[in-house]
Amino acid sequence: MDVTKPTHIAFIISGIITMLVAIFFEKFSLIYVQPFTVLTILIIYFTEKKEPTSVLYILSQIIGVIGGILLILGMREHLKAVSILFSFFYIFYLRMMYVRNVMKKGELKTYFYVALISLPVLYLYYSVIQTISSELTEVVLYFSVLMFFMLSYFMTSLYYYIKDKNQSNLWMLIAAINLGFMNIIIVLNELYMYETMFTVIVVLCSLFIQFFVLKFMLYDENEDDYSLISTLNDELKNS
Repeated sequence: MDVTKPTHIAFIISGIITMLVAIFFEKFSLIYVQPFTVLTILIIYFTEKKEPTSVLYILSQIIGVIGGILLILGMREHLKAVSILFSFFYIFYLRMMYVRNVMKKGELKTYFYVALISLPVLYLYYSVIQTISSELTEVVLYFSVLMFFMLSYFMTSLYYYIKDKNQSNLWMLIAAINLGFMNIIIVLNELYMYETMFTVIVVLCSLFIQFFVLKFMLYDENEDDYSLISTLNDELKNS
């Protein structure tokens, strides 16, 4: 974040306010403050983007706000709607990654690394779902679809980063890791045992996700290439 830019300062301030509300007020109060972090992120995106506007990114942010409000109102009561909304959320993220990456056939070792790293994640989610399985009897189909797209998002971001270790894929992988961790906390907090500290962690993770996905969307590979060429030219001149 560039603290000299008003839009970046606005995001930092809205993030701090959201964190303070999560710590000191009832969870319901987040409905009034959390949307401002998304609003400031979108303003930064519109003012700093160099590529054509991504409708999928904008829609994903809107879905994030609506889904977040439903989670605050009560995941048990809105589990079906939350599952549907966030399934589309992950579909949009998958599409954004696909558009950003040139599709080349991955090497066998890439798939092996993805499978190896994903195994403990899959086991962790299996254990969590076993813990809250009694809450899912009426929405098992919707929740299963959500889990499929969520895990697909994580494994795809991991695949793209292993295949092509550029800065853009790193930002999205970091966002995916935060999302994966945040989802576990949300499920346990809403369907198993509520703790204010869990809500604070979820808010913090959501801020990290917004920040890193924004960096993914604003990443300009051409600028990095130009900077590298300039650096090499400077070194040649100095030598």
